[in-house]
Amino acid sequence: MASGQRAGAEVPVWLDGRGDLVMEPLSPTEAAIESGLMGTAAALGVTGIAFGTGALAGWRLERRRIDQWGREWDLVGPECGHKTG
Repeated sequence: MASGQRAGAEVPVWLDGRGDLVMEPLSPTEAAIESGLMGTAAALGVTGIAFGTGALAGWRLERRRIDQWGREWDLVGPECGHKTG
């Protein structure tokens, strides 16, 4: 209760469906700002997950390609060292 209130003064309270006290509802402006921030955060989160998954897949494919190149070079490489003549 705010200080300076007299006994018996009317004080607005908010109740939920069960009759429990709840916080004051947000104003339309506050609700719009909060929903905008939450939507932006969700979009950034999904974008980050998608980017991270793509980067991980690209890294794995590149690693696999380099390993395959190394195995092929092990087969062909010794032939490149011979001199013709």
